[in-house]
Amino acid sequence: MTPTHPIFRHCASALMGLALFLVAGGHWAMLQGVAWTSMVRDFSKSGSLTEAVGKTFDGKHPCAMCKKIAKAKSSESSEQQVPASVKAEKKAEAFVASALSDVPMPIARPIVYGPAPFVVMPERFFAPPVPVPIAA
Repeated sequence: MTPTHPIFRHCASALMGLALFLVAGGHWAMLQGVAWTSMVRDFSKSGSLTEAVGKTFDGKHPCAMCKKIAKAKSSESSEQQVPASVKAEKKAEAFVASALSDVPMPIARPIVYGPAPFVVMPERFFAPPVPVPIAA
C-alpha cells in the first residue's frame, strides 16, 4: 500500500476529527450529557418526568459526576498559562503599529484597456439571428 491509499486518508481524517473534538472540549460535553441523563433517570424514580428535568437543570441538585466534571474543567482551564485572547490582542497591536508607520501611498494611475483584437467592433452591436440556429 502506498501512502496515498484511500484508507490512509480516511484514518487521517478520523484522527483529525477526534483531535478537533478533544481540543474543543467535546469530551466534557459528552460526560456532562451522560451525567444529565443519569440524573433525569434517578430523579424520575421519585417524581414525575417534568420535576426530574427541572431538578436536573436548576443547578441546585448537582450529582457527584457533575461536581467532578466542574472540578476537572476548572483545573484544566487554570493550567492554561496565556489565554488565546491575549495572543490575538498582541497581534492586533503589532498590526495597528505597523499601519501607523510612514508608508507612502501607491501612485494612482488610470487603467487603459486596448481594443479587443479578436472581435470586430460592429459584430458586438447586432442581435443574434432569429430563429437561433440549432447545432446538429
